[in-house]
Amino acid sequence: MSRFIREITITDKCRISNDSPVFVIAEAACNHMCDMDIAIQMIDAAAESGVDAIKFQTYKAEKLVTKDASAFWGNEKMSQIEYYKRLDRFGKNEYVQLFSHAKKKGIVCFSSPFDDESADMLNDLGMPVFKIASCEITNLDFIRHIAAFGKPIMLSTGASTADEIDKAINVIAEEGNRQLLLMACTLSYPTKNEDANLSRIQTLKNNYPELLVGLSDHTEPDESMIIPSIGVALGARAIEKHYTLDRTMTGSGHFFAVDPRKLKAMVRNIRLTEAVLGDGKLGIADSEIKAWKSARKYIVAEVDIKKGQTVTREMLGLKRTSAGLSADAIDEVVGKKATVDIVCDQKVSLEILK
Repeated sequence: MSRFIREITITDKCRISNDSPVFVIAEAACNHMCDMDIAIQMIDAAAESGVDAIKFQTYKAEKLVTKDASAFWGNEKMSQIEYYKRLDRFGKNEYVQLFSHAKKKGIVCFSSPFDDESADMLNDLGMPVFKIASCEITNLDFIRHIAAFGKPIMLSTGASTADEIDKAINVIAEEGNRQLLLMACTLSYPTKNEDANLSRIQTLKNNYPELLVGLSDHTEPDESMIIPSIGVALGARAIEKHYTLDRTMTGSGHFFAVDPRKLKAMVRNIRLTEAVLGDGKLGIADSEIKAWKSARKYIVAEVDIKKGQTVTREMLGLKRTSAGLSADAIDEVVGKKATVDIVCDQKVSLEILK
């Protein structure tokens, strides 16, 4: 028996599988700036855009970084602890409100914890799925702690070696947690297009055939918003994209996030990509039947053929007509005798030959 199942149940109405719509996540992180009004507006705009879920981040600065850790993204000049202290003020009461409001809006709300206490709080609130950030992939005790909840896990793999990914997967499996989705990711904010390496999606799919794979995309938004759709075309079953109400805001990861307009465009592109990819089955699709009947060539008489004449290849032509004997049956016709007179352009069938 496989260690993992290939259908992840988020809610009764929301699943991730190869046969389900791609699960689209607006990664709000802490772009709410610990302002509940902004957080609520973010949920409203995300729901309107058509995403399946909105995700936040939950941590306490003192548990996350030391006092001398410097920022490594954007143009931040402050220390990490100064940065995160401004963004770690949401607790149980705030998440109760956020989860409730998202449910009313018809989307899933969850958050990435960065310590055991945050994970426990979110689990106690009934959060249905956990996302583990790339930077936590070697934190095996933390991964084990979350896996023990028995809830679906999305594991980001940015800046991770195959050995590190294997160890994290094994820890989750050892806890008996069978719902795991790997997220391809480049741990760079923003990620240059040439560094996106979306082929990692296929590498993960090939290396871990028992698992579903998604994409956490950090490329800078552009007008086309096509990069996440390329991920879908490569097999990603979940797409996560950083999201903000206004990219000109400062104090968090606004500068590389999508705004509501581009988020809506991204969702539209993803759904279009799903539609045009189809199911890959060979054969005659319902939409092809009309053209199939009218555009195929069938066997007709190129000249008048008298009753009793032996049919030669030169007597036959291949033309579009209303059904008839398929072109690939021409060798069955050559050498037979006509049992009736056949006029030029008449369909030739085996019933009038012997």
